[in-house]
Parts: sequence; C-alpha cells; structure tokens
Amino acid sequence: MKVLFGLIYLMDSSMHFMYIFLPCALIVLVVLHRFMKKHEKIWSLLCTIPMLVYIVFIINGYYAKDPERTIYRYAAFGIVALLIMLWGLAVLLKRSFKAYTVIVILFSTVILLLNIISIWAIWLEPNVTNCSHLGWTKSYEEAINALEKYYVLNDWKEIDYDNIREELIPKVRKAEADNDEDAYVYALYELKYEFGDGHVAVYGDIPGRERAIAKYAGNDYGFSMFRADSGEIIAVLVDEESDCYKQGIHNGTVITKWNGVPVEKAAAEVKCIDRSYEFQTIENIHIAQPIFLAGLGGDELTVTYIDESGKEETARLSADGEYIHRRTEALSILFGSSITSTDNYSTSMLDEHVGYLRITEEEYSLDPFFITKCTIGGYSQEMYDDLNSRLEEMKKQGMDRLIIDVRNNSGGNGFESRTVASMFTSNPVPYYLALHKDGEYKVIVESKDIETSGTWSNIPVVVLVNGQTASAGEEIPNYLKNSENVTIMGNTTTWGDVQGTGGVIVLSDSKYEIDFPITPTVGDDLLPAVDTKADRKSRLMPDYMIEYSIEEAIELFENPNEDMVLKEALIYINKD
Repeated sequence: MKVLFGLIYLMDSSMHFMYIFLPCALIVLVVLHRFMKKHEKIWSLLCTIPMLVYIVFIINGYYAKDPERTIYRYAAFGIVALLIMLWGLAVLLKRSFKAYTVIVILFSTVILLLNIISIWAIWLEPNVTNCSHLGWTKSYEEAINALEKYYVLNDWKEIDYDNIREELIPKVRKAEADNDEDAYVYALYELKYEFGDGHVAVYGDIPGRERAIAKYAGNDYGFSMFRADSGEIIAVLVDEESDCYKQGIHNGTVITKWNGVPVEKAAAEVKCIDRSYEFQTIENIHIAQPIFLAGLGGDELTVTYIDESGKEETARLSADGEYIHRRTEALSILFGSSITSTDNYSTSMLDEHVGYLRITEEEYSLDPFFITKCTIGGYSQEMYDDLNSRLEEMKKQGMDRLIIDVRNNSGGNGFESRTVASMFTSNPVPYYLALHKDGEYKVIVESKDIETSGTWSNIPVVVLVNGQTASAGEEIPNYLKNSENVTIMGNTTTWGDVQGTGGVIVLSDSKYEIDFPITPTVGDDLLPAVDTKADRKSRLMPDYMIEYSIEEAIELFENPNEDMVLKEALIYINKD
C-alpha cells in the first residue's frame, strides 16, 4: 500500500481528482441504494453522474491537437464511469443489485490499478501540466511555475526561478511578437540548460527543434576546436579546402583569441546547448565549450593563432554555411558514437584474459509487468541468471578481468543497473523508493542488499564512462565506485543525474513539451545520488581520467574509427 500511495501521490491534480471521485461515487451509490430501493429509477439516473462528470472533465482538460494523450491518460476513467452507468441500468432491469455491484467494483478496481501501472511502467507520465491551449509566452510562464512546484531537485540545485523569469520570459515574449518559432524553441532549451539536469528535456516537433538548434549553433568557418590536456585550445576537423586552412589554421594549431577576446574567456561564456548531446557537469561543459564556440561569430570573424614559427597571427574569416554539421561531427568523435558497440548486454573476449560487457541501455525487457515487479523489488533474478551464465562462459575461455562499457548508455530501469552492479562488488547495493515531501526525501520502500551480491567481486573490473553515460547507466559506476576491484575510467565524467522522470508540461498546441523528474533517487545518506548541486561539479568523477595531448587530440579527430579509450582501458587492465 505504501508503494501504491507513493505512485498516486506523485500524479497531477487532475489524476488525483478522478482517482478520488470515481471510488467515492461508487461508495455513495452503494449506500444510497439501500435507502432508495423504492426509487430505483431515480437511483439508476444518479448512476449517470460519473459519466457526465467525466464528459465535462474531458471537454475542459483535453490536450489540443493531441487526442492520443487524452485517450491513454483518461480512457480508463471513462470506462469506469461507463461501468457505473451500465450498473445502474442493469440493476433497474434485472433487480440483481449484489451480483452487479460485486462485478462493477471488481472490474473498476482492476481497471484503475492497471491504469496506474500503465502510466508508470509504459508511459512514464504521472504528472502532466496541460498548457496546450495557451500561447507561447503564457505556456512558457506556466511551465516555469510547474517546474517551481514539482521539480524534485529545486532545493538541491538551488534553482533561481526569479532570475530565470527575468532572463528568459522577455525572449519568449519577443519571439511570440515576431512569430519566430526558432527563437521560441531555443528559449525552451535555454530553460532546460538552467537546471543542469538531462532529465529536464525538450521533446516535440523534431524538424522544428533541429532547425532551431542548427540556427543557434552559428556559422561554419572551416574548423572546430578542442581543449588539449595542456589547457591550450587547438583547431580540429579543419577543412583543407577552406579559407582558414589557406590562412594558416591547420589541425593542432593553437588558437589564442576569438574576435579579439582571449579564447578561454570567450569559451567560458558559451552555453553548451544541443539536441542530441547533454552537458550537465562543469567538467564536461569545460571540455565541450571550445567545440560550441567555434560556430559563434558573425558573417566575419577574426581568429588569432600561433603559426608554425611560433608567432601570433590573425586570420579574418567569412562564414560559409551552418556550423551544426561540423559541431555534430566533433561531438560524435569526442563521445565515440561511431565506434562503441550498439548490441545491448552483449559479451565477448577482447583478448585471452579480458572479457567485455557492453550495456547501451537498461532495457532488458519491455514487458510492463516485468518492469513494475522488478522496479518495486529493485532487482531482477532473470537478468542475473542470464548475465552470470555468459560470464561463466567467458571464464571458461580464460577471462580473469573484465571491462564493462557503459559509454553512451541512455539509461532505463534502475533495477537493472542495481542487478548488474551487485555482481561485481561485495559492498551493499542499496535500493530506495522515496518521495520528496516538505523539503525532505522520505523512503517508502527500502532494500539494503541482495543475496547474489559480489559473485564476481574477485576479478579486476574497469567501467568505461563518458559524458553520455546517462541516468540508470550512471548508477552502475556509482554503485561500484568504492569497490577495490573496480576502476572507473573515461574521457569525460558521466551525464550527471539519475533522477527518475514522470513530470510533463505540454506546451502550445501540444507541439512541444518539457519533461522533468518528480521522483528522487537517493543514496544511503538519503541525498540525491550522482546529481550535481548548484555548482555543477561532478559527483561521479572517473578514477582514471583519459585526457589528450595536442598530438593525441589530432589523432582522435583524424582517426574517428579508432577507439582510443578502449585501447587505453586494455593497456590499464593488463598492466599487472
């Protein structure tokens, strides 16, 4: 019952109303029948009230241009209201009150419970703020209000909503006055960026979002940039047919000024906003800022650099198309998008001693009942048995050490990361289902450990992470970070947040929406796990940070199909 209460507690007020109204209507009608046996026609007529309420509810609460969401969220309530109406008719005609009452109560209970499961396990949208009937500015204002009310980490991240309103609402107001949808969409991403939380996400019209991100990515000047381990910012992905190449900017050229401003200072002002890649931690932002800066300038740009003789020179460059394509290529190479395996939960031998486990997402099964059962229990025996058998098979082949690759892991179900982590550590792997109420995180379900914990804790393990190791994917290194047999390794930190989703704000005409976390994921200290505070400093730094010298950075971007991170991990794990 505590779990059921917790799930319903986190739903929005419209769902609360229907979950309270329909059972209460049933109870009232059952009681009334006892006193209205001589007036069953009137009683039967009263049984139509829930359906009338439901119709009014739908008329006032439907999602503009999005009938699918209206149906899947509220159809179950319509079915229960219909059952109550048919119950009244059946009792009037058949005079069998007890039998039909038992049937209606039974079916209504099952339907409402299944609705709770479907909203949590399938749709993941328990809390929805409907702004679909409002204009851009008004829906944006209501989105900020909803985030201020429901976002689970407001206190933890010290979100300054007054500053957000002051900075961003005027931009949206201007965008609406100019009918500039690109500016409006980009303002949605700027709002998202304020939270430093990848689970605060913008969804909706993909072409519209791509167009806005491309526009604000800026102009292409023939190259991108990257910060080497020395701190110097260098040119990469230089187009040898471009004007910048002809003026002396080549791969590895050190850039010193951007439009007359010291390049470090210019980079520090950049917001790393992209549709496909997330930047929550200050460490990852620091790495990515030069890549984003390389597109920011007008039709003409001055770039100061160190030439081959060591002298400082300045090139005057003209914009040549959009930068978004070169920026995407640079980010793709940084995060190894083209070289990491996409076979989820795949296993193989990398050499005669090193096994390899690749996890691209925590989505072992799509069965909602499996997901719900394991989410409540915090563990999957089925997953454990499957993975353990495959590890045993690799052990027969000579495996005595293992690399777990969770780079570019998009997340998923927390019970899966807990199951995986428990196999490789003898430390407890706690699980909590918690609520955030009155400024505190309160546990409603707790499981300290599982009996299979530590099965493979006697072998060396390297866990590979990067800036796109997200959500449930981050829980694996988070659970393993204090284990003596485990080394967390990466070329960036992880994504920076593991909080569950569940909040949705549907914006004007249902064209775009903002999703956000409403449920806390907490550790032993009952504080948010992994997520950054207001300073955005990573709380899950790799034990072994892979950095690139100027020469290594040139190689990284000139040979994108070489998995330099995996090679480094193999050298490290075999060094003994």
